[in-house]
Amino acid sequence: MSASSAAASAPPNSVARSLANLEAAASTCRVLNLAEVGREWGGAAVWREQPLFRAWALNNAVLVKHRPGGEAPVTTRVHLAGIGGVAGPVIVLGRSGWREDLAKGCAADEGPAFHADLTVLQALDELPAFDPFLVREQLSRLGLGVAPCYAPITANEVEAVRAFIIDEVARLVMLAIGARKVEQTAKLVGAIMSAQDDPRLEPLRLTFGLEPGAFREGVFAWKGFLYYKRLLTQLKSQTNIASAELGRLVLLDPCPPLIGKYVEAGQDRIRRSLSQDLAAAAQLLAVYDKAFSDLTEQGDPRTFREFLAAAPALFFRLGERMGALSHFATYWRRRYPIGIKVEATGAEACELLRDIDIGLGDWPEGEAAAAA
Repeated sequence: MSASSAAASAPPNSVARSLANLEAAASTCRVLNLAEVGREWGGAAVWREQPLFRAWALNNAVLVKHRPGGEAPVTTRVHLAGIGGVAGPVIVLGRSGWREDLAKGCAADEGPAFHADLTVLQALDELPAFDPFLVREQLSRLGLGVAPCYAPITANEVEAVRAFIIDEVARLVMLAIGARKVEQTAKLVGAIMSAQDDPRLEPLRLTFGLEPGAFREGVFAWKGFLYYKRLLTQLKSQTNIASAELGRLVLLDPCPPLIGKYVEAGQDRIRRSLSQDLAAAAQLLAVYDKAFSDLTEQGDPRTFREFLAAAPALFFRLGERMGALSHFATYWRRRYPIGIKVEATGAEACELLRDIDIGLGDWPEGEAAAAA
């Protein structure tokens, strides 16, 4: 989804205003709003004793996954917390000098605390989206526990996700290495579900002929694929319903014709992009389904080996799409709960479209720099 056409008609301060709106809203898969976490949990011991980041400006920041457009991968944009109502600097991970800019923005020296923050930040940057389950899994791989307030997900939901993943993993383990005994299969599945390296997985690694590092990253991405496979069914329905509601958005009078054209173009652009994201996510999941079918139904491990080798890159591409869909569905339903009339003034509709664009990470670099 390109925001360039939207930018042409949007008010000059629309990006800055939309950033303020993001800071006031709860987190989504595209936006990790640590400022809101601090406002809600700042008085709790768990927030003080288990901060996600040591630096105050970083632990109260807003992290946004940004899609530069074209073939460029998603990047992480960090809007550091400011003081006295003044916005802090914006750090784009991967950009030249970003570590130095981050240290300056956090007023931090290059000591152990800052390097610990860098480790966490880079781990989050490696994820395509901020899904709470994946955030917890990623930080667990580093031996880092995360306070529940930073990645909120119910115990029932965690168990449901893990049960879905375990069921699929167990079927493959039994076929791949002939683990027919329930106890043996359970041990291997437990090792795969563990966030740590486990020597019990060596037979499975050798079966697929992958180097230790490639196998470890492939297994993590495989679990990510299964997480998204379970999620897509409900997300597809939620996205289609919300997209249809966006298409029926009623503009309240009086509304200048130019604003009406801008809103109509924005509705079409966003809905078209969502359809493309749904189709792309389904195609990527089909790659996994084909590999799984070849192994479990035809006994051919070659396609699955190829999948594991390519899984980290495929997982990131899948997560980009799923993160955008999840963000839109969540953001839209918060803005228009079931039963609420889908209507807005012209100015409100323009701001709504801009909020959606920025939340999806689709905004021009020039405007982002100006907003910072």
